Amino acid sequence: MTDRPNQTSSGARKKVRKIDPVKKKHRKMNQRMILTLLIVSAVTIVAFVFNIINVARRTTSSSSETNTSLSSNTDRSMKNDLYEIGNNPTDFEKQCFQELSDAMQGTDQNAYATALVKCFVSDYFTWTNKDGNYEVGGLQYIFGEKYTTFEEWSRYNYYENMDLYISQYGRENLPEVTSITTEKDTFQTDDYTINTIDPAQTYPCYQVQVSWTYTMGSSLNASDFVNDMRFLVVDNDGRMEIAEFYDMNSVNAWEAANGTSSNAEATASAEG
Repeated sequence: MTDRPNQTSSGARKKVRKIDPVKKKHRKMNQRMILTLLIVSAVTIVAFVFNIINVARRTTSSSSETNTSLSSNTDRSMKNDLYEIGNNPTDFEKQCFQELSDAMQGTDQNAYATALVKCFVSDYFTWTNKDGNYEVGGLQYIFGEKYTTFEEWSRYNYYENMDLYISQYGRENLPEVTSITTEKDTFQTDDYTINTIDPAQTYPCYQVQVSWTYTMGSSLNASDFVNDMRFLVVDNDGRMEIAEFYDMNSVNAWEAANGTSSNAEATASAEG
């Protein structure tokens, strides 16, 4: 009997699968390319995140140094029961506001009225912390009945050219009140009466006269800016408010024509 080949053993043999050398080469290239792309992507992400952080730091630093817009840089941490310090206060404004808060704790109404005027002057006549003529300082110290009228008057009169000054000279070179002097002792004068409302209202009134000094850039002339005034401050139900104020040139001219004044000009202004 002729022996047959062992078919079972031959069939059990595993077939060897040959790999195409070209495909093998391409596979290795693809793996290397994927690895390279992953590394590049990781580096790109790290660089992107670092760049965002760096830009944020520069923006914050630039904002605090150049102070291009002051609206977002407000400090309203100082306040009392009746008043709150204005936006972006200077160190001198803070000093004046603290003086006001201290005066409110006492019983000297003359000191209260004087401190209020100092707060107004230090804010209203300081331009280094204003963004434009729409940002009128010291409005909270104005008598309530005159608030709106005074704000509008300021924007189209004393503050009219502020935007031009900011663009032409730079905000940091504009006038900033740095000291205030009480020229005469503050005293209670004739009651302040407003006849334009019905019924007429009368308020206790105090006369305050002050002068002040500025710092400003060399391109500006301090003599072009008012630096002394007389104020009439009323006690509006326990809250001191400025009812009228006049530059001293006008006061001196009026007194030369009419004699020493007390409250006559204020009454005439209120009636008019």
